[in-house]
Formats: sequence, C-alpha cells, structure tokens
Amino acid sequence: MNRERWTIVSLAYGIGLLSTGIFGFPNPNPSWQQWAMVIVGLSLFTFFTFLFLKRRWRRCPQGKFWLIICIFAILGSVYFQFRIPQPNYDDISLFFKDKYPPQLVNISGKVLSEPRLTSNQRKRFWLQAKSVQINQDILNKKDVTGKIYVTIPIDQDNDLEPGQRITINGVLYKPRSPQNPGAFDFSNYLAKEGAFVGLKGNEIKFKGQLPIFGWTKVRNRITNTFIKGLGEEKGSLLSSIVLGRQAVDLSPDIRDSFMRAGLSHVLAASGFQVALLLGLILWLTKIFSPNKQLIFGSIILLLYTGITGLEPSIFRATLMGVFVLIGMKFEQKTDTLRSLLLAGFLLLLYNPLWIWSLSFQLSFIATFSLIVLSPAIEKKLDWLPINIASIIAVPVAVTIGTSPLIMYFFYTLSFYTIICNIITTPLIMLISLGGMINAIVALISPLLGSYLAQIFYYPLDLLLNIVHFFANLSLSILVVGKISLIVLIIIYVLLGLVWLNQYWRSRWPLVGLLIISLITFPLIFQNLTLVKVTILTAKPDPIVVIQNRGKIAIINLGDQQTIKYTLVPFLSQQGINNIPLAIAFNEENIKDWLNINAIPTVDKFLSPSGTPKKNTQSMLIGENIRIGSTQIKLLANEPLILWWQIENQSWLWINSQDTNGKIPQKYLDNSPKILLGSQKSIPMSWLRQIQVKAVILNTPFIPNKLKRQLQRNKIKMYPIQQEGAIEWTPKKGFQTRLVNQELTL
Repeated sequence: MNRERWTIVSLAYGIGLLSTGIFGFPNPNPSWQQWAMVIVGLSLFTFFTFLFLKRRWRRCPQGKFWLIICIFAILGSVYFQFRIPQPNYDDISLFFKDKYPPQLVNISGKVLSEPRLTSNQRKRFWLQAKSVQINQDILNKKDVTGKIYVTIPIDQDNDLEPGQRITINGVLYKPRSPQNPGAFDFSNYLAKEGAFVGLKGNEIKFKGQLPIFGWTKVRNRITNTFIKGLGEEKGSLLSSIVLGRQAVDLSPDIRDSFMRAGLSHVLAASGFQVALLLGLILWLTKIFSPNKQLIFGSIILLLYTGITGLEPSIFRATLMGVFVLIGMKFEQKTDTLRSLLLAGFLLLLYNPLWIWSLSFQLSFIATFSLIVLSPAIEKKLDWLPINIASIIAVPVAVTIGTSPLIMYFFYTLSFYTIICNIITTPLIMLISLGGMINAIVALISPLLGSYLAQIFYYPLDLLLNIVHFFANLSLSILVVGKISLIVLIIIYVLLGLVWLNQYWRSRWPLVGLLIISLITFPLIFQNLTLVKVTILTAKPDPIVVIQNRGKIAIINLGDQQTIKYTLVPFLSQQGINNIPLAIAFNEENIKDWLNINAIPTVDKFLSPSGTPKKNTQSMLIGENIRIGSTQIKLLANEPLILWWQIENQSWLWINSQDTNGKIPQKYLDNSPKILLGSQKSIPMSWLRQIQVKAVILNTPFIPNKLKRQLQRNKIKMYPIQQEGAIEWTPKKGFQTRLVNQELTL
C-alpha cells in the first residue's frame, strides 16, 4: 500500500472516532438511532469524498477501496465504544447505597497517581480499590475492583507514591452532574477516567512500603533540587516548565497569570520541550553514527516521556522525534505532516479515547498549524531576519490553529497571547534547555544541581514579571461566550480551504474577517436582544443573573468557591465581560470576588447592609436603582426583601429563614409576581398578601402540604436544588435544568 492510501486509512480511522461525538462521550450504550446516524453519515461522507477526488485526482483509488475505507471507519467507531470504561460486576460503585447519615468505609487499594493540591486545600489522587469494609465491621468486608477519585486532608499526604498500598477511611459519594450552565461536569470527568465513585477521605489507616523505583522518585529528586536552589515559587515554576504540570503544585496566582497572558502551554510539558530536547540530543551526538543517534535519542526521549507523566501530547512529540531519528538513519528527509498523521494514528490505536482529550486535540492542532501555516507566515515576513521571522511565525500559526478550540471549550481568548509569546520565546527556550541540563545534573548530584539552578533565578524572575505585566493589562482576557459546534466546524473548514485552495488562499484577509464575524456577531446580537433572568443554584442562597440587552445585574455573589466554580463559568459561557451592578448580601463576598481576580469587571458593588466602603455602596430602603430598563429596589432589611422588574414582570426575593415576617405592603402593587425564597417553605399568608404566579425555593424538595396549596392556586413551583438552574425569558417563560443529585453511602 502506497503513502497516499495509508494517509486515507489513517484519516478514515480518525473520522470514524470523531463520529462517536454523535453518541456523546462517554456513552457506553448508544441508541440504534445514533448508530444509524453514524453508519449513514460515514457512508455518505466516504461516497462524496470518492466522487470529489475521482474528478480531481488521477490516481484516485477505485470504489472497492473506498468501500473498505467506509467499513474501516465504522469499525473505528465500534472499537471506540468497546474501549469506553464500564464498571465490572464487582466495581465498588455498584456497592453504593443511598443512606443517611452517610456511612464510614475503609477502602484498601493501590495508589495510581501522585497526590496533587485541590482548590479547597485538600490533596487528590487516584486509587485502585481492592476491598471495602463498612463501619469497621470485619464481617462486612468485600473484595472489589474499580478506580476511585480520592481527596484527603493536606496533613495526611506523607510521601504517597504510585504503586503504594494503603487503607483509607472516609465517605463514598456518587459524582453529580452540573446543576448550573457552564459548570464543570465532575461526573463526566470521572467517567472518562474510568471512575464512577469518589471518596472524601478522612485518615489514612495503613501505608505499605514505598516502591523501590518509580517515575515519581525521579521527578521528586529533580523538583526538590530546583526548589532547594530557587525557593518554592521559582523552583516550582522551573519544574513545571521542564517536567510539566504533573511534576509540582503551582500556586493558583501563577497559573492564572500564565493563562491570562496566553502562556498556559509553557507550564505543561509539550512538543516544544521535546523539540528542544531532540535538538540538544542531535547536537550532543553529532559525532556519532546515525544508528547510535537513533538508539541514544530514542532512549532519552522515552525516558523524558516517562518522567513527564505519560501525557498524550508528549507521546505524540516523542513519536515524531523518533521518526526524525529513523529518517536520519536511512538518510531520508522526514515528511513532518505524514509523521504527525502516523503518530496520531498509532496513539489512537493504543487509546482511541484520546480523540476527545483536549490536550491531545490542542497538541495535534498546534503541531499541524506549525507545519502548515508557519512556513507561509515566514514567507510573508521575508523582509525580516530569518530567526526573527521564525519567532514571530510560530506563535501566530499556533494561535490561529488553536484559538477556535480554546474558545469552544473555555469561552475565552487571550488578547495578548501572540505578542507575549513573541517576547518570551527566547527566554523560555533558554530556561527550558538550561532546566533540562540542570535536571540531568540534579539526578547525578542534587547538591550540585541546586547550586546550578540558582543561575535561572533572574531569567525566571524576568519571565514572571513579563507574564504579570501582560496578565494585569486591561482586556488581557476577552470572554466570547459559547461557540456552537457548527460554528467551530465552519471555522476549521475555512482554515482548511485557505490551506488547500489557491482561490481562498489569495483571499485570506476576507476569510479572517468572516471568522471574526462568526464569533462576534452572535455575541453582538445577544447583547442587543437578549432579555433573561437566570437563577443559579448555590448554597446557602441562590444567585440571580439579570441580562437585559447587554445590561447585566447580579443579585448575591456567593462565597469564593461559588464565585469561582458557579458564577464565573456561567458569565463566561454567556459572553459577559462587564457587569454594571452586583449586589452582595455579605460584604465579605465582594472581597472574595476581588481576590480571585475574576474576568468580568464590575462597575458598582452594592450591599443591603453595612456602611459605604472603598469598593461598596449601601442600598437604601425604597431607593429605585435602574440598570437599563431593569428596576431594582430594596424593600426591607429584616427580613431582607428585594424587588425587581424586567419587561413588566415583577420579582420578589425574600432572603430569610424566618417565615413569620410580613412583607411591607406599601411597596407592593397588584401585579403578578415571581416569588424567590431562600427558605425551604413559605407561609400561605404571603401568598394571600401578594399575587404570586410562580414560587422558586432554595430546597431539594417542596413539602407536600405547600405543594398541594400551590397546585390548588395554580401557582408554578420550582425547587432549584432539585431541578438545577432556572432560566426565565419573556417569550418562553421558565426553563429548568434537571440534574442528578449527589448521593452518599
């Protein structure tokens, strides 16, 4: 089989894997309708591809070959489904029972990963379960299998390493689906990793012997050497640049700054580091024969892959590096594009689930963009010295290729990513190469390695200053909102046309303008027309986001965890960059907002209680506040009662657990209202006092007595902790989000 046919086979396999997106990953049991869509879709795609190529390619294979290709693509989707993790008959998740209060369990098993710090200051790791014992009952001990996501108090992490056997005490829980739009899907994340239950650990009861050898020991030897020589901050940063984010716990401030500056890839070992390492290997072994270079280079690249944590992006870069060495041995020039395709094909044969791994997708697209776009950009910059043109072309090419995917998943775009990458590339190359050499020295002599690491103090300090400078600039991050899958596909089709077709290539500025329009026009249209009220479920009180033709108001910010993992993801998904008004029930929540340096900016903070401060103004009872056409008014402080009106619909929020208080009648009119309560129930006296058309309560269920009363009065009811976020629009009314609830064993 010639190269062209191998290329078609590889592409067919990849397309077959991508077609499983119709099923929704992970979905181990697709419906027959979904299978029909995949089979028919792949058949039609193959048929029309054959017709298209037959007219334009003289050596186009005959129909029989394309029939085989179609079958191969379908088999690829079948193979993908076969590899989706599913619980065994004795999986620990199947022993889960819904009981309250939750029962303590002792779980014995083998540690699969290094403990890493979570945002709530606990350590997390993966555990392969072997047995479970409930409530210290020796007779109630069962052998089990399955993978568990474990978190433990930070003081319990005493040098745990992969391969070590432990017994841990804690509470099992079922992962829950997100209750709010844009929130992290924890259940989906665990299912992709082959885990179906989590453990909130309290104490490690038993620790087995540490493994004699492991990649963790190698990583720790290097990172400890760096930290000893440079201190915690810069030592951890150097470790992350050289070995990837799995090697060390970086501070949230550094991670956030690199993300805002568009340099997140620097903190993850990637093809960039592998390319530098390969260049270093070739330079050090240039006196050897190509055969020895192949052996020595392959060993070093494989060792680096193991040390960095066996990431898909590193695997891909390592395979391509080995292909380069093989080409040198046989004195043949390596076709980088076919090498990329072959590396992707081999990796997806090994693990087809990586097709939906974001790190794999970004690595593949970044490398593809580098191969295809970088030479064309350098050609346009031929008036510059070749080294400078290359430094500019690389980040521009990668940004063009990866930005659509980043916007699709994260709803954001780093505005200064290109200029920041251009400025820092020489510095990052110096730090990466020097850090790799320093890592080798650290493995031989940690003492000498720690002294050598001090050389990088000022380069790292300069890098941090540059990153912080760009991260703190206004518009460092632009929120673009949720991009539809169709728009994403159209963008990449347009980029493909620029690459393959001379007509489109000569009109690349027009294509660029069209892509920008596809991204910005929906956001502009939304800001001009959208009228919506969203109630996000949170504890102890829900959050209200009012969107009125581009004018945004938030009622109740929530604590720091709620802001970070509930409110900000929703605002990002909605494409909100500025908030004219935010009302905080607790003034500490304003500090929480400012501390996390949230992407949307807030023009004015208001608080119903407390004295005016630097960042806060007090709300006066009866004062009418206008945000666009939305009116907001504080009716009372005890209990806290807020009224607002949008599109002639009045809302009333009673934020109190006291159901005996009365609503100030002088502020109420006779218009039908939507009542939002922080309490679990409401007295009928309130319903008699005001005209209510819907009741929203911050509770997982509504008491039967109240439910009957509401049904008798034809009042809609929404327990938001059960139904998740609720959206209201003038035309469609209420729309709810039904979610699975977290259960405890």
